[in-house]
Amino acid sequence: MWSNKVIRYSVIGVISVLVLGYFAMVLVSLDTYYPGTKIDGVDYGFKSPLYVDNVLYKAPSNYNLEVRFRDGTETINGRSVGLSIDHLTELQAIKESQNPFLWFQCFWDEEYTLSDTVQFNESALDVIVDRYEELDPENMVDPENPTINVDEDGVVYALEGDQGNRIDDAEAVKEAIGEAIVNRESSVDIDELGLYALPEYSLDCRQVTGCVDYCNTIASLKITYKYGDYDIRLTPHQLISTIKISDDYSYVISKSKVEDMLESFSRLYDTYGSIRSFKTHNKTKVNISNGNYGWLLDVEKETDNLYSDIIHHTNVERTPAFLSEGFTYDETGDDIGDTYAEVDLTNQHMYYYKNGKLVLDTDVVTGCTNLRRGTPGGIYSIVYKQTPATLKGDDYETKVSYWMPFNGGIGFHDATWRGSFGGSIYIWSGSHGCVNMPYYKAQELFYEIDEGTPVILY
Repeated sequence: MWSNKVIRYSVIGVISVLVLGYFAMVLVSLDTYYPGTKIDGVDYGFKSPLYVDNVLYKAPSNYNLEVRFRDGTETINGRSVGLSIDHLTELQAIKESQNPFLWFQCFWDEEYTLSDTVQFNESALDVIVDRYEELDPENMVDPENPTINVDEDGVVYALEGDQGNRIDDAEAVKEAIGEAIVNRESSVDIDELGLYALPEYSLDCRQVTGCVDYCNTIASLKITYKYGDYDIRLTPHQLISTIKISDDYSYVISKSKVEDMLESFSRLYDTYGSIRSFKTHNKTKVNISNGNYGWLLDVEKETDNLYSDIIHHTNVERTPAFLSEGFTYDETGDDIGDTYAEVDLTNQHMYYYKNGKLVLDTDVVTGCTNLRRGTPGGIYSIVYKQTPATLKGDDYETKVSYWMPFNGGIGFHDATWRGSFGGSIYIWSGSHGCVNMPYYKAQELFYEIDEGTPVILY
């Protein structure tokens, strides 16, 4: 009997100890980790989350974040924003995952890894970022749309405009910086994050590429003007200048721009009214400024012609509309050439050069200077030729055999009533302004010279 009681009490005792031990462990596990709980490889069994947090606490005071803007770089130090690493939240979460009534699970070691959650003072960050010059509207430059350009070969292309530095959403910048701090990144690039304002149109947008294609079509037109035997082809730059391109990259050929281009073209190539340096028969140089000779584009009429050519994409080679035409033209702008009549008013002699060779020369009599009828100097051209002709004035009517006018009622003609030419006759017995010539010299000139030939008088 005694042995049975001993056994019974022993069993009850053991069970009581086990129960007491179990509940003792339950009580202990209410605030501490299971025995054998490892966090980041360290055994923190029977330790509370607060204890572990105190052990692991780190204030990353040496942390710096580099904030890169297009125009500069700012640096944020961890201390300035109250940066710290929060372990306690995760440690408490680990504790809550351990049921104290199941503490015996400690016999299977459990390991946990902390994520090191970063905390910082957002208000402090706002104050710092709000002071950045890069976010001051007064320092911001708007982005520019692409520009349309022409290279040396006449190819039209779009060039990206100035990117500017405007940032419209300062809050997005703060959020990006805050995220970088939380992730403990060493730098954050505001440009790479796409936080700068973009231009309305990009290089590859439909409007820009369409405009470039159209401009290249116009630039490739072959429109050539003939100045006599000399050809002047309109350049791609000149052709493109006739296109009106709006801010939205819509395009149209503008008649006013065609006119503006032709005005510039006229100033570049016209010779009418220009001062010319002329080398005389005696090898001296004189400046010729008067006269009505030279090339002069009829801008008004040619504007209509060229506008039609361009809008119809017509390749053409033609003589443009002129108000005045010269006899010749070359790459230097010389419109006299080597075929011309030359009158030396001082020495009362004329010369006719054809293709660079002296064909004819003779003494002449020009306008009477004593009666203020002196022949005006300058450069003109033979308007027409007539044989015979009757010359009429207020107080005269004279028949001549060969008449070659070059300046209104002034021209070359034979003067059979004169017995001599040259010298100083023109001073006291000169003509009404014409260039009087011996009969046979006038006849020779008449059949040699062509209409339009330059006549230089000095």
